[in-house]
Amino acid sequence: MHSVLALGCLCLSLTLSFASPQLNLPTPQPEVFYNGYTPNVATTPAQLRADRDRDQRYGPPYSDAGRGGGIDDGLDDFRFGQTDDERMRIGYAYPSPRVNFSDSPFSGARFSNHNYGPISSTSTTDRNYGNDANLNGRYSDVPYSAQGERNLNPSDQYNYNNNPNVEFVGINNRNRFENPFLSNQDRFNLNQGYLERQRYQQDRRYQQELEKLRILLVESDQKGSLECTANVAAQWNFETNVNDFTQTEALNAQQRYVEFQRITAEQSKRVNKDLILDRRLYRQLMLQSEVGPNALPLDVLDRYNRLLNEMLFLYNSAGICAYQQPFQCDLHYIPQLKDIMAKSRDWDELQHTWVEYHRKAGRGMRDSYEQLIDVMQEVAYVNNVTNGGEYWYLAYESGNFRQDMDIVWEQIRPLYEGLHAYVRRKLRDYYGPDRINRIAPIPSHILGNMYGQSWSNVLDILIPYPGRKLIDVTPRMVEQGYTPQLMFQLAEEFFTSINMSAVGPEFYRNSIFEQPLDRRVLCEPSAWDFCNRHDFRVKICTDINQRSLISVHHEMAHIQYFLQYRHLPKIFRNGANPAFHQAVGDAIGLSVSTPRHLQTLGLLQRSLDESSYDINYLFTMAIDKVAFLPFALSLDNWRYDVFSGNANKRTMNCHYWNLREKYSGIKPPVLRSEKDFDPGAKYHIPANIPYIKYFFSTVLQFQIYRGLCRESGQYVPGDPRKPLHQCDIYRQPAAGNILKTLMSKGASQPWQEVLEETQREGRLDGTALREYFAPLEEWLRQENLRTNEYVGWNYDGDYCKRSIETAGLQVFGGYYNAATGQKSSVDLYPLILLIYLYFSLCLL
Repeated sequence: MHSVLALGCLCLSLTLSFASPQLNLPTPQPEVFYNGYTPNVATTPAQLRADRDRDQRYGPPYSDAGRGGGIDDGLDDFRFGQTDDERMRIGYAYPSPRVNFSDSPFSGARFSNHNYGPISSTSTTDRNYGNDANLNGRYSDVPYSAQGERNLNPSDQYNYNNNPNVEFVGINNRNRFENPFLSNQDRFNLNQGYLERQRYQQDRRYQQELEKLRILLVESDQKGSLECTANVAAQWNFETNVNDFTQTEALNAQQRYVEFQRITAEQSKRVNKDLILDRRLYRQLMLQSEVGPNALPLDVLDRYNRLLNEMLFLYNSAGICAYQQPFQCDLHYIPQLKDIMAKSRDWDELQHTWVEYHRKAGRGMRDSYEQLIDVMQEVAYVNNVTNGGEYWYLAYESGNFRQDMDIVWEQIRPLYEGLHAYVRRKLRDYYGPDRINRIAPIPSHILGNMYGQSWSNVLDILIPYPGRKLIDVTPRMVEQGYTPQLMFQLAEEFFTSINMSAVGPEFYRNSIFEQPLDRRVLCEPSAWDFCNRHDFRVKICTDINQRSLISVHHEMAHIQYFLQYRHLPKIFRNGANPAFHQAVGDAIGLSVSTPRHLQTLGLLQRSLDESSYDINYLFTMAIDKVAFLPFALSLDNWRYDVFSGNANKRTMNCHYWNLREKYSGIKPPVLRSEKDFDPGAKYHIPANIPYIKYFFSTVLQFQIYRGLCRESGQYVPGDPRKPLHQCDIYRQPAAGNILKTLMSKGASQPWQEVLEETQREGRLDGTALREYFAPLEEWLRQENLRTNEYVGWNYDGDYCKRSIETAGLQVFGGYYNAATGQKSSVDLYPLILLIYLYFSLCLL
């Protein structure tokens, strides 16, 4: 009887709600006139009057490249290219029209079924946004999963605060995008409630309303694609013709698109998902409901954007004085400081550059970042997760994501420790044992990079076999008359040879491969999906060299990804998680960079079978990719800790260095304190852009590469004639068929399922990377044994204190005290006080 009444009420509300099966979403109809640059982009006179500075609002990539903010350290991140989706950092505070959502299907008093943890029936107090204690992570008793449900009718049998048939389990066991009513998911004890829902599914009227919901989603998808196309076209117009006019247009298009996403998400949240049994439909609605910070109340969203803009301004404007040149004080990270860190071998100059840049770029934004931590709690709340740390890993659909990544790191750590020991010895031989302890962490400023995340710039010091030159086919490319167009045609032929799609003439007609002479273009490599299923482009200022050849193949991999999932609804037209696009492109790069492939292209005349060439090749890969992993992991584990409250804001700088030492075996060149904010010197911190995707993609690329090579027979485990690092999948359709399957799924399934179905591995696995570098790992083991090198590192003194004043002095040098064993903290203040008293008495 209860089920019949419930169904009757449901159908009545649905009948009323479907008076017009259209989403009430804003579709601007401006007065159209064309700007003369990209004929498909329309503007209005109001857009031309916008007076907000895009540089200050958004930071990179919209800032001036010459100021150091527009380029970032992309080459250090292995980002040979990126999708336009990665470039869009949404979040904009401006008035939002109030919309009546009563027309939504499956609507009523209830919000969507966002239940990711236990719900207390007594927790029904409204949340107080004005309470500073709440903003500091101490909320009222309202459970995070009950937002929008606090006003439910107590008699509603689907009010989960009162429904005895629903028993919730913890967030760690829940994939937020899976339909909780699937029979194979042991997350709910539904008893008779589940049987009732099964009967609903079979009811004809229920099916009719479900079909209306599908129609509504189609309408939303079509409008979303049109809005996305207009926005991407405006961004393309700006980045390929940088001027005030196109900048204003791009800013306004971004505003409109963000507003459209906000309204669509609000409407999707109003859909009652309790009775939706279709897993794909459920996932589509859940993804459509996710808008990140844009779900914040407008006043809090404005605060969030102001904090980011303040920090990005400090980051972009940070300039220091040159070493021993106090009147030359206009050095910025790009290009001057980055160049100094890469090329200088003067210990004192490197230390000065490192210390001053971290002081100027990081220290001033500490207060703003502490406020951002509080706002991230708000972001987590409105996205229905427990805290900012959980929100940070939300896109990876795993309740144990941090622990999973630590497990992957433990798989890779033996290789890294062997590499670390060898590098420390070579640097010690160069700089002297008085500056580098044989069993201590490595000072970060001498690794050729401001952050110690890539060591390739000190290859001249580290290379295992200096007499064996590294492969460089650039001279042959110049001799053979390579052009940017020819390089892209070679990349296209690579993919067609493995049974993938040709890109078509429209791609070549619309893309930009070279810097135009008549206008300014932002030259960072990027791949663009115009959201209309046929217009895909690349923007890159191509050089004729080996690095650009690999970069071109990487960009074409993004285009192939767009082509393979273009049949999906727009919300699914993306990678399976934020790391997949990058991982696929890098996996193709691994194949293209092999000597075998370069021989096939006629760019390498002879085979290099000597093991010394192999070791040099693998070593150059390792000091980029393997050395990068602990940096990426420690950076976002640090953010997870501060966002979740595991790390106190008053000690967060020292916590950062503790993690750097734990994962990387890296320490700062001088003693740090809580007056400093060293993470802020990395662009992704003030911009609040996740970094864990680079860790994930670096590991995943080897996993995908191994699967492709194994399927094509180019890699046979245990066979020395077919090692993984020599595999080339060119002209191997079997590999291409796997890649097509992986790409064609887009984001329509959890990434674990995509890996399971295409690679037969349902989790991220570090063993593929170990297999790739196996010859180098064995060589490092033998070399460290030969030189009796200590593998690993011991804590050799304080790297950071709450206050340097309590230590009595600022300590410079390679290591800070004589401690080489257990962690210790030598308090020098009493000693300095005695010395001071002694000299005072002597003067008397």
